[in-house]
Amino acid sequence: MSSYVETWKGIAHALGRSERWCRYMARRTSDPLPVFKVGGIVRLNEIDLQDWLGRQRDRSLGREVVIEEGADDMKLIA
Repeated sequence: MSSYVETWKGIAHALGRSERWCRYMARRTSDPLPVFKVGGIVRLNEIDLQDWLGRQRDRSLGREVVIEEGADDMKLIA
């Protein structure tokens, strides 16, 4: 079994969202969806996906999330 989800369609299916939403989340500047391209194919590592989903869950539950940007640390409370 592969530890990667490939193609935007596969990523969207794994997340239960649309391909458009996945592309949007991958382009955002603050904590983007952790996708990468290999030979023109978009991939998402399942371990990275679980980490990302955990951060999103913490943010939606109002837990403190620390995002590092440059030399300053920014603390966000959702």
